[in-house]
Amino acid sequence: MPGPVFLEGDEVTLRPPETEDIEFIQRCMNDARVWRPALDIDPTNYGQCEEFFESVLSGEDGVHCLACDDGEPLGVVTLTGSQYGPNETSRSRDAELAYWFAPERHGQGYGSDAAETMVEYAFEDRNIRRLSVQVGSFNDASIGLLESLGFEREGTLREASWFRGEYHDMHCYGLLRADWRAEQ
Repeated sequence: MPGPVFLEGDEVTLRPPETEDIEFIQRCMNDARVWRPALDIDPTNYGQCEEFFESVLSGEDGVHCLACDDGEPLGVVTLTGSQYGPNETSRSRDAELAYWFAPERHGQGYGSDAAETMVEYAFEDRNIRRLSVQVGSFNDASIGLLESLGFEREGTLREASWFRGEYHDMHCYGLLRADWRAEQ
């Protein structure tokens, strides 16, 4: 494993991404089963992936972890700052959860475990009050994952995404720490 374990779930460990992970990240980001649901339509060459690694995954805006099983990278799970900007995070105490996994790992429970681990970290260790996620109405797997973790659909952005030749709604999901605690 190229980096130290930061968090441990039931099935996965979460660790900071390292430069050795860039090829895995690039492979996944160029797989249509990842980029289409993520609505990230541009191809990513190695240089662009290095820049993404440096500016986003290694940046100071949020928490970015690689989910692994026995050191093998599976996907990425992140928490990013408040919608009110970096100077307001301490006041609003909200963050956005995001994740993607290598297609060969879909449907195996790794995403659920990684997301659940990050949710617990957000509420228990970072004192986040509210988590949010935006997901395309076409992404049944992600919607199921969110609802299994207690996220509630709070609204819909009508025809806000373009996916496979059609406009689709984006669903806004949220989870309050108080509701999460009540389910524990």
